[in-house]
Amino acid sequence: MKELTFEENGMTITMQVNDSGQIELTDFSAIPGSKSIAHKQREGRGSDFYNLLSVQKTGESSRQFRAGKHNADSEGPKFRYLAHTEAGDAGVKTICISAETPEKLHADYYMEFFKDIKMIRTWTTFTNKGSEDVGLDFVSSFFYAGICKNGLVPYYDKTSIFVPFNSWAGEAQWKEFDAADIGISHMPVSGYNLPGAGNNRFHYGNTGSWSTCEYLPMGMIRDRETGEIYYYQIEHSGSWEIEIGSHADGHLYLALLGPDDESEWWKNLAPGQSFTTVPAAFGVTIGGVSEAAAELTKYRRAIRRPNADDETCHVVFNDYMNCLMGDPTEEREKMIIDKAAALGCEYYCMDCGWYDKGNWWDRVGEWKESPERFPHGMKSVCDYAHAKGLKMGVWLEIEVMGTACALAQKLPDSWFICRHGKRRIDNKRYLLDFRNPGVRKYCTDTVDRLIRDYGIDYFKIDYNVTTGPGSDLDCDSTGDAMLEHYRCLYEWYRDLYRRHPDLVIENCGSGAQRMDYGILSLQSLQSTSDQTDVISNSYIASNVASGVTPEQAGMWVYPYKDEREHVIYNVVNGILLRPYLSGLVWKLSDANFQIMKEGVDVYKRIRQDLPSMTPIFPLGFTGVKAPVLAYGLRGRCKAYLAVFTPKTDLAVIALSSVLPGSISSVRVIYPAQADCAFRLLDKTLIVQMPQKQCARLFEIEFA
Repeated sequence: MKELTFEENGMTITMQVNDSGQIELTDFSAIPGSKSIAHKQREGRGSDFYNLLSVQKTGESSRQFRAGKHNADSEGPKFRYLAHTEAGDAGVKTICISAETPEKLHADYYMEFFKDIKMIRTWTTFTNKGSEDVGLDFVSSFFYAGICKNGLVPYYDKTSIFVPFNSWAGEAQWKEFDAADIGISHMPVSGYNLPGAGNNRFHYGNTGSWSTCEYLPMGMIRDRETGEIYYYQIEHSGSWEIEIGSHADGHLYLALLGPDDESEWWKNLAPGQSFTTVPAAFGVTIGGVSEAAAELTKYRRAIRRPNADDETCHVVFNDYMNCLMGDPTEEREKMIIDKAAALGCEYYCMDCGWYDKGNWWDRVGEWKESPERFPHGMKSVCDYAHAKGLKMGVWLEIEVMGTACALAQKLPDSWFICRHGKRRIDNKRYLLDFRNPGVRKYCTDTVDRLIRDYGIDYFKIDYNVTTGPGSDLDCDSTGDAMLEHYRCLYEWYRDLYRRHPDLVIENCGSGAQRMDYGILSLQSLQSTSDQTDVISNSYIASNVASGVTPEQAGMWVYPYKDEREHVIYNVVNGILLRPYLSGLVWKLSDANFQIMKEGVDVYKRIRQDLPSMTPIFPLGFTGVKAPVLAYGLRGRCKAYLAVFTPKTDLAVIALSSVLPGSISSVRVIYPAQADCAFRLLDKTLIVQMPQKQCARLFEIEFA
């Protein structure tokens, strides 16, 4: 028996190689010495206890009853250890485990470690080293069958599963479930040698190009006995699946997959060909959701493209939400640019509608300005913004062409996502297929033209459609075509940044329907919602830093009532994220306009702290029925805390679980005229607001 143990950043990862060469992942824990538990549990077990990989080969049988589960694959137990290597420096270390089946399906399993971050990034490259084609039905990006195995209590009596529901205008709404309450329990079957291996599983995911239209591609699992919390994400903008289920001998497994058999993916590997899985990330620490979110935040910053925007945290005004709502004109734009400059904004983004008159929805695609909207040319608006000291941005939905777009009628079907000989049409749009070099060149020429002719420094890239499983042109499967489409899109963005390194791109998929770290590892900003109601928006603002780093999380600040508390509530929604200013700013009184500007000034004063801070959720993840919301950012000895009272006027917030040591001071920093009473009682903050539907920003110092 050979053992490989990797102790990094407070995590213990143990792999065992038995006498026949089979390799297993036996331990992934935050508890020192937990591998001894794994050793004891492993003794006398069969050959499929802690498989490192889950791989189903076409034409091969699963190992037992499987139903829809991905833990009883044909190939996992067949992989035999060959060697492992370590490379990298003190900042990033990469470990590669090489293994192979008797039929010469070779796997290079990678684990990437980042300094002081309790998380790994993992992926596998499979290569057919045999003499015959190999079909792959599904492959895991990460698989571990030892979730909540530590301690004395069985998983089904102590496991909490946190699921991140996501929807249009209702993003980042987490729910906590007990494992047994969602069908994940240990039900022994007398007379069968399949202990704990029932068909029950809990799974969620996505099929198609809106990666987050129902769930975020991430999750958390907490062991209530040992205090360990596991957290994970899949880094892909297309199809993916997260699956949790009962495994052999009363164990719990987690499978993280990109596109798989349930999203119409299949891949054929001819001899010599390779396939690399979608990247995934997994980590474990001691604590709760705030500790998990802190590690996820640090990890996301580590894998993100370095860019000045996420360090400086520029203030952006966008003319869409509760403002022009897609109906721009030269006169209106210049009026609002004056307001944006007076507020202290640094970027101005002209949103949708600039390219056509009237009802433009199905005519998008050529991206040329409307002379009816801009009688002196759109450049006159861009020049006006530049003269006011603002950098200029525009909205663009580069991946589509409308069904009424004249250019789309002249192009071949190979430019578009197609099914059964027809172009896919979604919401009156054709969808460009980035596997086609002609598509990529057209999009490059379009973006370069806008940058050159108008001095554009910022693009809001929207995506209001979904492809379904993918194209069936020139592919092994629709799911594989979708995967390759996104890999080509990512490379197109990388090339764009190589040519325009200072360009800022906001990722907007109809709000946050594509909020994943396949694309967010490239873009500096994410639109977090299309929610138009300020109170509803606070339920998103108080949770969304669980899914995206705070400095990337664009949050609308869009007053549409000329009321003081309404303006304040808007500002507090965005001030610990990345505030996107908008709204009916020209209708605000001077006093309320100054309250909004005061919020911008406070943000500019504290924004240098934010990119190094990590999120805290003192009330846990809060749902839409919660009367009080609280979300904050914590540094080494200082924290900022946003407190909302959407359904009451009194907030009681225990801080002991999210702030270490003793608290030395608490003060309201926005608004300057606090108009609320507050006190600290045994690390519990008690806030009496002047009315219902209020919000305040606190600064807290602690030792």
